[in-house]
Amino acid sequence: MRLGRPITITDGVFQIRVLGARVTVLMQNGAAILVDAGLWGSQGLILNGLESLGLSREHLRMVVVTHAHPDHSGGLGGLVQETGISVGAHKLEADIIEGRVMPPSPLQSRLVGRITQPAFSKLMGAPVPVNERLEDGDVIPFGTEVRVVHMPGHTVGSIALHLPRKKTIIVGDALQYKLARRLTPPAPGVTLDPQMAMSSLEKLLDLEFDTICFSHFPPMRKGGALALRALLRQQSSEGCFAARGSAA
Repeated sequence: MRLGRPITITDGVFQIRVLGARVTVLMQNGAAILVDAGLWGSQGLILNGLESLGLSREHLRMVVVTHAHPDHSGGLGGLVQETGISVGAHKLEADIIEGRVMPPSPLQSRLVGRITQPAFSKLMGAPVPVNERLEDGDVIPFGTEVRVVHMPGHTVGSIALHLPRKKTIIVGDALQYKLARRLTPPAPGVTLDPQMAMSSLEKLLDLEFDTICFSHFPPMRKGGALALRALLRQQSSEGCFAARGSAA
């Protein structure tokens, strides 16, 4: 997947690879929602990818940030400046995006985090207003249902987005999809509370989905719910936490 070149995930769902991450594009009736914005400087790649999809700045309704790490939110400043797009983020991380609170280092090593804090602050890019402070269960106004699922653990305000009509979830960094294309937990070295992150994944068991979109890995187009249940069952058997439906 080349930088700036969109790929189709399913009907009306695309991804564009930008600096540091993948931006998911939701299209419906000539309008578009973006999920995440990549690192600072990604706006050109995003706009080029949107142009390839036949979208202009006038089609953009909102960019929703799955969490406030710089590889997801650092590109917001440039994107907002270029397009005037509104921004949505979980209420617990809105102040970070608006520049009211110092962004914590994603690195969980305290020593390394202190050393790298100045660099991470610069990678956050310019602060922007958060127009929509999202909470668990919110439905984002759009042509197809887009429901917010609060997934604390990777960060305090991490969210996933559920598209029930498309049987798709967009999980940000709540899951990884590597190592011979197997679902794995979020990377512990950049996850605030790995135990909480695993427990949050249980919430997804109540949702109907088949496809999973990630921020750093190719999409899992089929079998996503079964793979997640298998991951949670494995984690439960290893004593990581008590997963619902582990005997299923």
